[in-house]
Amino acid sequence: MVAINMNGQKVLIVGLGKSGLSAAVKLAGLGAVVTVTDSKKEELFPKDQLEALTSKGIRLLLGQHPPELVEGLDLVVVSPGVHLDIPIIELARKNKIPVISEIELASRFLSKPIIAITGTNGKTTTTTLIGEMLKAGGKKVAVAGNIGLPLIEVDDAKLDYVVAEVSSYQLEAIVDFKPWISVVLNIQPDHLERHHTIEEYIAQKARVFSNQTGADHLVYNADDPQVVKMVQGAKARLAPFAKDRAAQIITLDPTEIKIPGRHNLENALAAAFAARLCGIKDEKISRVLKTFPGVEHRIEFVRKKKGIEFYNDSKGTNPDSTLVAIETFKGRGLVLILGGRDKGVSLDELAKKVKESVKAVVLIGEASDRFESALREAEFANIYRTGFSMGDAVREAYRLAEKGDVVLLSPACASFDMFSNYEERGRVFKELCQNLK
Repeated sequence: MVAINMNGQKVLIVGLGKSGLSAAVKLAGLGAVVTVTDSKKEELFPKDQLEALTSKGIRLLLGQHPPELVEGLDLVVVSPGVHLDIPIIELARKNKIPVISEIELASRFLSKPIIAITGTNGKTTTTTLIGEMLKAGGKKVAVAGNIGLPLIEVDDAKLDYVVAEVSSYQLEAIVDFKPWISVVLNIQPDHLERHHTIEEYIAQKARVFSNQTGADHLVYNADDPQVVKMVQGAKARLAPFAKDRAAQIITLDPTEIKIPGRHNLENALAAAFAARLCGIKDEKISRVLKTFPGVEHRIEFVRKKKGIEFYNDSKGTNPDSTLVAIETFKGRGLVLILGGRDKGVSLDELAKKVKESVKAVVLIGEASDRFESALREAEFANIYRTGFSMGDAVREAYRLAEKGDVVLLSPACASFDMFSNYEERGRVFKELCQNLK
């Protein structure tokens, strides 16, 4: 852990999500004068959470971002969910006040090698796999970032490595963030409601390796043309992986990997390559791949009832991720629960795949109209709508399924129309499945 003098520094935290909360507590503990602002009103936050912050001398200004907040500031830390084009951020930049993300702030306190994983799909699985492989090899590791534990909470004094899942939102406001190993898994259209174009989305993803040098490593998916194009010009040592070269990276047959699906072979290869760079032996890597059960909310088996299997893929928050989940159950009767908050990406390929491979679709949430329109355009008509009730969706899917079928929650959408995050959505789905009468 690097010692940084924050005493007396005036810091504004924009966004009181998980990472904003952790950043505020960290900086206040180091003697900074911290103000937290959020567009959500006070009554939308747990009272005990707010009291815990004010007890540490942290000033709260909720429900607004008044421009006078930027006066006399030394630093602005922006949470991932906050768009960088809002007036308070633009005003801070106009006044030459540094605006950084929570992962940038965290990296300034870390001294041990960082392994940073990004991409559209597979980040959480790959990040977790790398952590498990390093632990199997006897390394002391923290797994953090977009995966759950904010990076700012990591104290690496007694660690060997820090493994971090990083999103395009987190990368938008980095300055010097520099992993020793960066991993780029794949690129598909996502988050266009924020980045507007696929080119801008790719540009933000590319920031994960933008500060790397020839002493660093860039592990990337050579099977993805957009990734191959994206890494051209990178200064780090390139470490490509590809499915047809799997035998050069892992010493077990791909069929021995416990977690199913072609996408998980890519995740396994990326993780194994990164672990090897850290000196982990092949037998340790193989053992993890043979036993790792997968991560919560990613094609996660929930239960079997009357011959019907239920799977939770709440982490399927974009069409490409849902396409992968559908492919996993190829040849089986599939009842698919789709919908949530629309990300504004094309649904054409997903609709075609549904027409080919899905028995029935149950729609939920804000995006129901657009999803139904796309499905009907693809001449798929077995559509059922359940509004904003996950309970009704689960019951309807169970009614439509027959023995031997799969009921799959893979929404291809964000969760924020009905839930606070995809984790809550997945846990509600699982509880409803377990309680089916």
